[in-house]
Amino acid sequence: MRTREDFGPYVLLKKLTEDPLGETFRAGRASANGLEQVVLLRVFNGRAIDGAALWPAISDRRAVQEALKSPNIGDGVDLGEVGGVPFAAYDYISGRNLESLLIQAANANSPIPLDHALLITERASLALSVASETRAGGERVVHGVAVPHLVMVSNEGETRVLGFEVAPGLAAQASSFGREITRYLAPELVASGRAERSDDVWTLGATLFELLACQPLPPAGEAGYAAVIDAARVAADGTPFPPEVAALLKKSLVPRAQRLADAGAWHKALAQVIADGGHGATTFNLAFFMHNLFRREIEEESQEIEREKRAPAGAVAATAAAPAAEPQPAAEPSKPVPAAVLAAPPKAGSNKALLGAIAAGLLVVVAAGVFFFLRGGIGGGGEAETAAASAPVQPAPQPAAAVPAGPDPAEIQAQLAEMIDSRSAEMEDKLRDQYDERIRALQKQLEDARVAASQRAAEPPPQPQSAAAAREVSAAEAEARQPVPQPETEDVAPVQGPPVPNGTTAEPEPTEAPAKPAVQPAKPPEAKPAPKPVEPPAPKVRAGDLVSMGPGVTPPELVKDPQVRYPAMAKKLRKEAIVEVRVLVDENGEVRDAKLMNKAVGFGLDAAALEAAKTARYRPGVKDGVKVKMYVNMKINFSL
Repeated sequence: MRTREDFGPYVLLKKLTEDPLGETFRAGRASANGLEQVVLLRVFNGRAIDGAALWPAISDRRAVQEALKSPNIGDGVDLGEVGGVPFAAYDYISGRNLESLLIQAANANSPIPLDHALLITERASLALSVASETRAGGERVVHGVAVPHLVMVSNEGETRVLGFEVAPGLAAQASSFGREITRYLAPELVASGRAERSDDVWTLGATLFELLACQPLPPAGEAGYAAVIDAARVAADGTPFPPEVAALLKKSLVPRAQRLADAGAWHKALAQVIADGGHGATTFNLAFFMHNLFRREIEEESQEIEREKRAPAGAVAATAAAPAAEPQPAAEPSKPVPAAVLAAPPKAGSNKALLGAIAAGLLVVVAAGVFFFLRGGIGGGGEAETAAASAPVQPAPQPAAAVPAGPDPAEIQAQLAEMIDSRSAEMEDKLRDQYDERIRALQKQLEDARVAASQRAAEPPPQPQSAAAAREVSAAEAEARQPVPQPETEDVAPVQGPPVPNGTTAEPEPTEAPAKPAVQPAKPPEAKPAPKPVEPPAPKVRAGDLVSMGPGVTPPELVKDPQVRYPAMAKKLRKEAIVEVRVLVDENGEVRDAKLMNKAVGFGLDAAALEAAKTARYRPGVKDGVKVKMYVNMKINFSL
């Protein structure tokens, strides 16, 4: 399928994946004010799909989308067809499908840990179990084709199953699918084209096997899959499958008559395995694994979505031809959209016409000039030019006349807002780096000062001199103070005293020797006190900094209670629990993150608690008069 600007009522923003079932896009409904809603658009145009037969089989199943509401089921918003090509649209999920996760884990040589594999399949089985207890059109909702291509793992670690509304139509065509799809399907479904409740059990077992072994489930031998399961190893650590996990797989990959009855029984068995085995994976841990595996793709997606939100309505299609997010295995090429769809006339915002390109160039020049002026004239010119050059070029609306019209003021304003926001974010990142570097330097200075002080304290003080040494010093000083004797010569007459009356010469009166100063023993030098270590100045807190409780800190205060939804499965089984959640409250009082503090209780209560926690609102925490981020604990009580 060619990536065009529009597909029926949707603008195709980016192609995400392509597989034998078709293509997946990030798309949106466009209006005069921009994008009304961003969706995950699943287009069923794979070479193995007969669209003409698929649409009649699913055209009356919009009621399924309306009936299925669960945290682990994709929130369906539309079902339709364009030019004979069926599609299903879901509320957008930032993440990857399970097939892409398996491929990326293999390419990065980063096998999926046991706990993560169990968590993903536990949530998928919960979704299938909830669906099997739901009736639409008088019948229970059975999937049967919940292959990894239709299971999404979000960047937040949540698992969501898609395709309930199209499953019967896909099951009817299963015999024409290749091995890439049929290896996950129950043999009876492939043969008959009709799904039974226990067929979801086979799909869950095949998926769990591949997540653990990091390789597809091989064809069964004459003795079935028991020997294959016993010989398999967990790719993450090379150990055999845990006995309780192996036992569950042996009850899954068997003929219908021997298989567990349905996804509800499979979920209950796996939840018991997780509880008894102490497998403590959480959505937070899975989200961390996803961010390590798809770090670059997640960052790029966030930037693309922000650009799409800010883009003027006429320029939305500029991002439509973006490449796929991650490498995909070789797959059958998709069918092209019928010519009637592709032949739609280009919209006014098309960037393929020469006049549109000229108008876009003028828009960039004018936007850069205005931005240059707003950001401080000549002094900020270099930064403004850089921001203008790096900003995405949005095509201007193409007028009906041959002469291109000037740029619309609203578009210029949108361009300026985007460039200013981008520049502000860039400067904030630079200041944060400088701030962190200064803190590290001060911490090192403090550590050096403490080491120097400890070394000085460890040195022995100077010892006073002994008495003998003091006498030697006194003698040396006395000798140094004796008058120097004059040398006697024959040419010099001896000095005589003055004459006395009887004619004799008087002897000269002896002169008193100068008094010798008393020599004091040398005093030991006074030990100077060690200098106090230089304490670095306390860094000034900024709005949005993450802080802990301490002096000058006021914790967040709950102002809006969480909206708790009791899971249908837990209510049916009359399960009660108190789930403790740790939430991150930002400087605006919104919950930005939530993770479990206690052991998972299962039955959908953990996911419901995390979902409820994110609906709470707080008066933000404050430190030294500045609003900051803080972690607080919350208890979600599920009681009947």
